[in-house]
Amino acid sequence: MALALCVAVSLGWAAPDRAAEQRGPYRDCADCPEMVIVPAGSFVMGTAGAGAADGAEAGPVVVRIGRAFALGRVEVTRGQFRAFVADSGFEPGTGCKTWDEAQGRIVVSRNRTYANPGVPKEARDDWPASCVSYNDAKAYLQWLSKKTGKVYRLPSESEWEYAARAGSSTAFPWGDAAADGCDFANVYDLSTRAGYALGADPARCHDGYADLAPVGALRPNAFGLHDMIGNVAEWVDDCFTDSYVNRPRDGRAWVWLGGCARHVVRGGSWLAEPARARSAFRDSAEATERADSLGFRVAADLDPRAEARQ
Repeated sequence: MALALCVAVSLGWAAPDRAAEQRGPYRDCADCPEMVIVPAGSFVMGTAGAGAADGAEAGPVVVRIGRAFALGRVEVTRGQFRAFVADSGFEPGTGCKTWDEAQGRIVVSRNRTYANPGVPKEARDDWPASCVSYNDAKAYLQWLSKKTGKVYRLPSESEWEYAARAGSSTAFPWGDAAADGCDFANVYDLSTRAGYALGADPARCHDGYADLAPVGALRPNAFGLHDMIGNVAEWVDDCFTDSYVNRPRDGRAWVWLGGCARHVVRGGSWLAEPARARSAFRDSAEATERADSLGFRVAADLDPRAEARQ
């Protein structure tokens, strides 16, 4: 679709709010996601040189995040998503890309859902919600917004990369060596290879988890955010395109008039080889796709004027 049919959705930002940037982690309700304040700042989105993948990543741009915003400290958990389903009556549907142990490969399993993803074998509430489509995630956000009276949303692609980098300019938030990351990220490493023969080159370290890990089990990045890299890949709000040309440079999401079929996915997952779990690496999926390696985290604006009106 021509870029002329694309628009940037305004996030309603104004001048930087230094008071908001000093606010500590918070929750809007007892069982709401815990939110971390991500400060305003600028960064280079993408990767220059030989380390880049094809497409938009190879055309880095400077993005200015002009106002602090809030981002989930961890990915939305299975327990939180289950509470949403129980309270709202929402039916996420079935069908999920998951590992089939008998066949030794990933298949689309028609009877798998977020409640029974197959990976890990025993579903626990403190694991990240997986087998969740973009449309499922948006339904959760609408419910959470109604429940709290606040506006929750998916992060934009540039917000996500800014938050994942947390001030770093290296391939990963912890540096350039994948083998140094097993304290920070649950990706395809030697622990995973022992249980899943995916044929990819693993990170040469052990994070202790063959597949999914409980949210927050590994160390956070410099912004206090856990699992930005690995565990489950994360939906962001942007439509997928092969170029950053004409995209907003202020952190807004890039969406198409009338919506789009494919959205950007960020962060890699427990089965992502290191090259696909870098801060700048981007992937995409159809809005209806579900996978045992795909979930999301929530974002919210910090607008003291809006809070004062409530």
